[in-house]
Amino acid sequence: MFRYILLAMTLNGCSNYDVQPKELAVAHVNEAYSQNIKISGGKVVDKYFEIDTDMPDDLGLKIQPNNDTSGFNDFSIKGIPKHKGEYTINISTGFYGRGSDELNKKYKLIIVE
Repeated sequence: MFRYILLAMTLNGCSNYDVQPKELAVAHVNEAYSQNIKISGGKVVDKYFEIDTDMPDDLGLKIQPNNDTSGFNDFSIKGIPKHKGEYTINISTGFYGRGSDELNKKYKLIIVE
């Protein structure tokens, strides 16, 4: 019986992660942009936090944590975009004390004139 309870607790402990917002706000060329992103449900392992994006280096936006305490559980996309276009931002991370649990989130960033 104990094995089944432990298994149920283990399965219920997975996938309780949430990323907000679900979609990014539209950005405008040459206007200040700031989008806060929060990951809840576990402490992100910052050294395993990965961002893969097709945003060019000269776009004018940076992705960085909002403070040292929360690391990549609370981060922002900020800056003044210089070019219009559609870009993909893929976020992938693991969590402290969660074994092989991973979170993968894909965002589309749209920048218009």
